[in-house]
Amino acid sequence: MVKLNKKSKVVIAVIISLTIVLAIVVPFASAQTTANNVVSNIKTLNAQGNVYQKIDSNTIKYYPATLTLTIQPTSTSGYVKKFDILAGTLTANGVSYTFTTGNGGVLPIKHAVLLQTQGTDPDGQAVTLKLVGQYNWLRANTLTIGAKLETPEGNYTLLMRAPIK
Repeated sequence: MVKLNKKSKVVIAVIISLTIVLAIVVPFASAQTTANNVVSNIKTLNAQGNVYQKIDSNTIKYYPATLTLTIQPTSTSGYVKKFDILAGTLTANGVSYTFTTGNGGVLPIKHAVLLQTQGTDPDGQAVTLKLVGQYNWLRANTLTIGAKLETPEGNYTLLMRAPIK
């Protein structure tokens, strides 16, 4: 019988998470793209949920959060449907983060959305939002979002939902 300590369990969870992310991201390298920049295709993603902050090993705080991203498709051909982030705002616990650049893709076969966007906090410090979403047309047309907000003060986990329009 093998006994795993807490550190081993965390390492195993991280390795499994990275394996799943790599399995989703690898198709990006083989996708063919054709630029299709049409201004009328600009979409807005509005999500609501919570931001979680780990204080210590026994304490996790969470705050209501809203996320708004303006996206524009750049490629609609190939395995990955790519888009650019034109603007965005994340508001949590009275703090607003502004996003100005980024990109992402939709993997229709896997019903997944991946994106990364960069911006600033209210003090002008750089922040990054990395997001993975799963959508399902049969479950109320919603996108379920898991994300990581990287700030100079620390990292935050986001769990949100957005309607698909």
